[in-house]
Amino acid sequence: MDPNLPAKGKRYISVQTRGDYFFLELGGRRTGALGVAMGGREYCPADYLVQRQSFPWVTLEYVAAGEGEVRVGDGPVEPLRAGTVSAYDPDQPLQLRTTGAPMTKYFVALSGEGARQAVTQPVNLWCTCRHFGGHGEIREVFDMLIREGQEGMANVGEICVNLLQRLQLKLQQAQIVRGTAHDQSRQRFLRCKAAIDANPSGFASLERLVVETGVNRPLLYSLFRRFQGVSPYQYIMRQKMNRAAHDLLASNARVQDIAAEFGFADPLHFSRVFRKVHGVSPAKWRRMVRD
Repeated sequence: MDPNLPAKGKRYISVQTRGDYFFLELGGRRTGALGVAMGGREYCPADYLVQRQSFPWVTLEYVAAGEGEVRVGDGPVEPLRAGTVSAYDPDQPLQLRTTGAPMTKYFVALSGEGARQAVTQPVNLWCTCRHFGGHGEIREVFDMLIREGQEGMANVGEICVNLLQRLQLKLQQAQIVRGTAHDQSRQRFLRCKAAIDANPSGFASLERLVVETGVNRPLLYSLFRRFQGVSPYQYIMRQKMNRAAHDLLASNARVQDIAAEFGFADPLHFSRVFRKVHGVSPAKWRRMVRD
């Protein structure tokens, strides 16, 4: 477990994992308006195992990478793999473990009377696992949830509920478009996009993306222009700057060190790109949000 986790959240996080978390309301509320209690991204090792009898909240989980299995209550053991999304009854026993490659999984815990409805409509995930082939956009929404939750700005609760609703619509969209000719191109695009999202700092050039995905450069440009509205290079830069913005708030590292982490040997070049994406310099961004 990350030793920097706030004390209020440690009791809800497995000691076997490391990850990125946010905590908004930890009272276990089951009445009132729908809310987001907590959430995060977890890196689960090969020997990861969770066994619990109950949990304070309805929980929605998404596996971004790796392999595992889960069993809720007396139900069947179901496999987990990249693209699996599921929701758990807080009053049922849960067993979840890694079975193959270490898992990267996301979760969001829901409070309020609408929590169960949020994981049954428009796509029913209640105590079951569903697999979504094109899950890059699902991961993107979870990443946005984490960023917003960690920044803790004004109206963060409402923003996270809004992102939850966006997630519901993305799940519905992924379910509807499956199997169409349009979807084949979209799935290829989402696979490329997911590779960038998983580690944007790993792409110093488009050649690395070509090698990793097997998609040639002209097709990469066509797919990103069609489905994202920007070039693949622009998307890589935006994702790098989004991660850099988070790192500037989450640590006291020098700007030049963060620049180097994202492949910029020249801190001034990094600052220019950061300003182009976010409208302010890295130093000003850090002062604005922290003050």
